[in-house]
Amino acid sequence: MLKIGGHVSAAGGIDLAVQRTLDIGANCLQIFITSPRQWRKTNITDEQVERFRIGIKEHKLDPVFIHGMYLANLASEDAELLEKSIDAVAHALQVADRIGAQGVIYHTGSRKDRDPDEAVAQVIKSMKEVLKRAAGGKSQLIIEGSAGQKGAIGSFKELGQMRKGAGSDRVKICLDTCHGFAAGHDLVTPAGVKTTLAEFDDLIGLEHLVVLHANDSKFEMGQAKDRHENIGHGKIGNAGFKSMLQNPVLRKLPWLLEVPGDTGEGPDATNIKRLQELA
Repeated sequence: MLKIGGHVSAAGGIDLAVQRTLDIGANCLQIFITSPRQWRKTNITDEQVERFRIGIKEHKLDPVFIHGMYLANLASEDAELLEKSIDAVAHALQVADRIGAQGVIYHTGSRKDRDPDEAVAQVIKSMKEVLKRAAGGKSQLIIEGSAGQKGAIGSFKELGQMRKGAGSDRVKICLDTCHGFAAGHDLVTPAGVKTTLAEFDDLIGLEHLVVLHANDSKFEMGQAKDRHENIGHGKIGNAGFKSMLQNPVLRKLPWLLEVPGDTGEGPDATNIKRLQELA
């Protein structure tokens, strides 16, 4: 069965995310476990975890993913920020195991003007520390590719370096369709999708691609601008999502919407239905 879901709110308790997922007609989901723009950790009670797990199982809403906070930057030169970032990602991995999530999807961060190789080496070292602090778990540490912005770490080449360098089978990759398109990868035509996946396979390995963020793009391909648009309303368009959904490699993955939604309130039933129809 095709898995199409979205990022839903966990405000008020993660257990409330179950009904919000059902309300938009999704069958998998992604949540924040704390505010993405604050370092404060939200207390998740055992009762909330139990209700969440029961709801996920009852309604067959797996897989579940946690999205890491936006503040985390494993490439930072600031020692305090780096420690906070490692702690936050490790904590999210621990929570993922606790709630039965497949893994934590996170942005590596920005190297700013640092030497790229030096920054990637630091990120690899930081990832190893994250995995050490969350040792014994099964949840995956899932790196999300970048849109090609200046200083951002997350090109296909860098994703391959980080995944290999971390030396753990728990490290996987998330392909964001908007980010990939913004970074210059053709995700519109069937031939373009095939070429993109061949490059991914060469630099990373398709066996490590475990989830898609399904977002249209407000800007043309190669503009390095991370601006999500509703499905079919951007420059990838219906044709692009149809090409991707009909690709056998991508079709088997969970698709998670992070779109603005028709009313500006995030992933909604309309966008879910568009993907289902295109599939």
